Amino acid sequence: MTDPAPRPRAAALVFNDGHELLLMLRRKNGKTYATLPGGGIEDGETPAQACAREVLEEVNLTVTVGKQVLELDNRHGDTHSHEHYFLCHVVSGEMRLGDGPEGIRQSAENWYQPEWVSLNRLDEVNLVPEVLRGLARQLATPSDTDSA
Repeated sequence: MTDPAPRPRAAALVFNDGHELLLMLRRKNGKTYATLPGGGIEDGETPAQACAREVLEEVNLTVTVGKQVLELDNRHGDTHSHEHYFLCHVVSGEMRLGDGPEGIRQSAENWYQPEWVSLNRLDEVNLVPEVLRGLARQLATPSDTDSA
């Protein structure tokens, strides 16, 4: 039997004025980890459109979606996804757990908690996939030749 096609996903790297990264702290199946806000790409959506929708659903923030900064195939546990990561900027909203599926299916064993995490605390969280740790640090301190 061959592996099913990877699930297409989009996620956002969002920084606040304090150079903190927005993470979704997560507890599922007895494991605690952190991810970036994001989720599945629906039929008819571009990855960028899915990214904006997912951020609004998960953390109640409206964002502008900037450039794609990473694309990768990710295997985490028994899931396989093809992921698009975008640098995003907050336009409006108050960060909190949104009204999407994450807020609806919240329970003691399966929870979500959005949180701004400073870059010097990134090593304290189990951020998946691991490559995001270095990418976040690189993007938070752009070189003089980078354009916005």
